[in-house]
Amino acid sequence: MSLKRRLLPAALLASLTVPFVAFGTLPAQAADDQITSYAAEATLTGDGILKVKETVDLTAGGDTFRRTLATRVRSDAEEDRTYAISNVSATVNGQPAENFENKAIDNGRELSLKASGQAKIVYSYDVDNVVADSTEGREVSWPIVQGYSASIPKAAVTVNVPFATWVTCFAGRVGSSMPCTTSQLAESAALEIEQNGIPAGGRLTFLTGLSDQATVQPNAEFKTRWSLGRAFTVDSTTLGLSVLLLGIGILAAAALWYFRGRDAGKTGEGAPERPVLDGADGPQFAAPDGIRPGQVGTVVDETADVVDITATLLDLAVRNYLTIVELHRESHFGKLDWELRRLNAGGPELLPYEKALLDAVFAEADTVTVSTLGHALRPRLGLVREQLYADVVTQGWFASRPDAVRNRWTTAGLVLLGAGALLTIVLAIVTKFGLVGFAVMLAGVALTLAGQVAPARTARGAAVLGRVAGLQRYLADETSADLPQSHRLEFASRCLPYAAVLGLTEKWALEIAATDDDDDPDAGIGWYSGPENWHLSNIGESLSNFVAAFGGTLSSARRLF
Repeated sequence: MSLKRRLLPAALLASLTVPFVAFGTLPAQAADDQITSYAAEATLTGDGILKVKETVDLTAGGDTFRRTLATRVRSDAEEDRTYAISNVSATVNGQPAENFENKAIDNGRELSLKASGQAKIVYSYDVDNVVADSTEGREVSWPIVQGYSASIPKAAVTVNVPFATWVTCFAGRVGSSMPCTTSQLAESAALEIEQNGIPAGGRLTFLTGLSDQATVQPNAEFKTRWSLGRAFTVDSTTLGLSVLLLGIGILAAAALWYFRGRDAGKTGEGAPERPVLDGADGPQFAAPDGIRPGQVGTVVDETADVVDITATLLDLAVRNYLTIVELHRESHFGKLDWELRRLNAGGPELLPYEKALLDAVFAEADTVTVSTLGHALRPRLGLVREQLYADVVTQGWFASRPDAVRNRWTTAGLVLLGAGALLTIVLAIVTKFGLVGFAVMLAGVALTLAGQVAPARTARGAAVLGRVAGLQRYLADETSADLPQSHRLEFASRCLPYAAVLGLTEKWALEIAATDDDDDPDAGIGWYSGPENWHLSNIGESLSNFVAAFGGTLSSARRLF
């Protein structure tokens, strides 16, 4: 036999030995079971069935004897070879085995029977899928000795295979490539194999080639073995398809945003919006288009959040619907707190969300402290937010509620993400295209992210946003220094809520503080007052603390914002 012909069967047999560790464990056996002799005879039929008869002389250590037969073994790096075992029977001392069981286990079958003392056990079974085509021609193989938890001192095997041309045999522990003690092709084309000393859990596997005259047809079956690397194979096909699907998903998300998620008009740079209206009584504050602080925040970031609600409360205070009283601290390091006092209920001049906020804050009494608001506000903040979203639609700045638009896009993205996750699992289990499912998941993420910027302003809303940008530039760059001294306090107070929502609280609180022109304690400025010996010059720190405390109260209310 050529060297090549010897090496190929050797490689195949070595690979067939590995799975007896990977595909099932040996049955539990009595510690003192002993096999004194072993003989097997197998015959290949014309339809490719190997009929096997094994004779085992046993000295049993218990009353039950078990062994296993593999139905799936490793073939190569990617595939396993599968066998079909049928017509299994067993006798003990010439009589049908008592309590004989033939049950399926992982990648094999476990045979158990009643045996005690000296026993001669004869197993009979048929094996299908033993004939395979290879580069060296047609071959027959089967690990005929396997699944015994007791060592075998000597095994004698005879295999009748018509038109056999060569034989190779390996035996030993799992993974061994040690040749059998003897293996030869007899004149009758029967394979004669002997092996001395097969350890417990060991095996003996034969492989024989067939001549061109053999009429038996190949029937070997193979199954692709799952592995994480194979499930997410990166090759030209899987990578190309994944990139294609991901590209389609991203383009679809971008197209949806382009046609449905963009503002109807452009926001121009514009000049700073000076919120001053000159009248008979002197200059007065006038917001662009009459927009209010809560509306400013929602138009800018398309979200009704904590800052918008806090700025609205400050605006209501400045407009004389409530007053904020900073309470005296018990010690220098004591906890700061404020008392909110409702001055009037308000009428139709209030927008629905402003009225909802007043009613939410003063639901239980006309005087409340900030430190106790958290629990009281929790069931009511949702309505304030709902009214604020509805208001920006009523004003014509958005065609649909921004939160509803985001929710629709986010839901669609999450559904696609979930479908991609399910597809990834299915494809990873049954194919090598797990990467394709992952690409669908990424497309879902892209759609979800696009949804966060999807709320589209109308042309009117875009125009208002431009004017808000002008107001922000004014508040950031200008001061009230060009106004008469008598109007600065009121003007700075009216600017403060807008400054709060646009991140400029400190600057305009200092504008208010700058109107304190003496060293005497101040009673307050109408909408905000401090404790004993409080100075208006301290209002910058006082307002910063108040905004942080009230905003924290809203945030802790089940994090609705």
